[in-house]
Amino acid sequence: MSTYSGPISLNTVPNSPYWMVSFIGADGGQKRRSTKVPHQGGLYKGEKLSKAQAEKRAMIVGLAIASAEAEEYASFDNTTVRALCNLMLEGKLGRVSMATYDNARTSYRQFCTWLGKRADEPARLITKADIREWVISRRKEVRYNTARKDLTVISSAFTWAVDSEIMASNPCQGARIPPDTKDEKVVHEAFTLEEVRMLIEKLPDEWSSAVRCCIGTYGQRLGDILALRWEQFDWANRVVRITTGKTANCLIQPMRDEFYAWARARYEAGQAISGDAAVWVHPRLHLHTNPSGEFTQLVRMFGMGLVGRDAGGNRRTWHSKTFHSLRASVATMLHAAGVSPVMAMRLVGHESSAIHAVYVRPTGDQLAEIAEKLPNMDEVQAPKEKKEPEEG
Repeated sequence: MSTYSGPISLNTVPNSPYWMVSFIGADGGQKRRSTKVPHQGGLYKGEKLSKAQAEKRAMIVGLAIASAEAEEYASFDNTTVRALCNLMLEGKLGRVSMATYDNARTSYRQFCTWLGKRADEPARLITKADIREWVISRRKEVRYNTARKDLTVISSAFTWAVDSEIMASNPCQGARIPPDTKDEKVVHEAFTLEEVRMLIEKLPDEWSSAVRCCIGTYGQRLGDILALRWEQFDWANRVVRITTGKTANCLIQPMRDEFYAWARARYEAGQAISGDAAVWVHPRLHLHTNPSGEFTQLVRMFGMGLVGRDAGGNRRTWHSKTFHSLRASVATMLHAAGVSPVMAMRLVGHESSAIHAVYVRPTGDQLAEIAEKLPNMDEVQAPKEKKEPEEG
């Protein structure tokens, strides 16, 4: 008994002696298959058919082909791409940070938007060619690192689908992302001393405090600054004790007089208020889901680090100064002040001199100031000519 009930028709194509059957597949797409029945009549599976008999037989064979494909389709897991993405998001909720969740949601949305109607078709139909085209399209809009993060998110969804037997293989395997071109690479600059002072003066209270703490602890990373607790401040020994989140290094950072006085006053004010303010140095920012993005937006308001470009897509601007730029600011200021590289590395918390060197990013004014220390060529006396001994 036939399991196909949709429209079906026979037709011929150039250079083929067989009837072709056309029908609507279970996925909603138009299908065309060869019946292997000669449209002019002749032998079919050992039976000689007239032209009229061949057409009738082709219709029976075509209906059987359409029914077989419908049954095969029904035997597969036809979870759509969109449904798969929603399942992945549901699994992440409450198990990852909100920033990670939001990033994944954005990646899924971008992918489904690119697929269009195909996002509501079975995920198992996505091919390696689809992924290659999507990656190329995505790279026209964003830089390498963003495209890589998107690909990682989508690939993890397909890996889960393979493990759940929704898909036979992960089409993202082996996908390559075109690297950033020379013009696309962003060189993150250090904030100047004047800019740091402006940030401390102009930013909202907790952000101003975060900048002070970053400079006061010699350029520690945003995550470590926002995780600071008052119990890490050793007032008796005038140090801040930090175990870095990235490298798990234990740093004992000496507090300079200015920073000590400011931090002690802020601590005592927090103790009077009690609650979170008595525990966390930055209680609101400690719970922020995207603090780096908020800081970048605030910096944009002051016109710092905003660089224009004409690259199409949504990459018309980028930011060369982020919170992490403060780390470069401290490293650069330490070297400009004549602090030895070894001591500067200890304060900043770098274990490699090669990595530390990358963070020393002097401004044009600083380089010009150093250049002025070279000898004045006009004041350099030419060497006296050596006189030849007189003969005789």
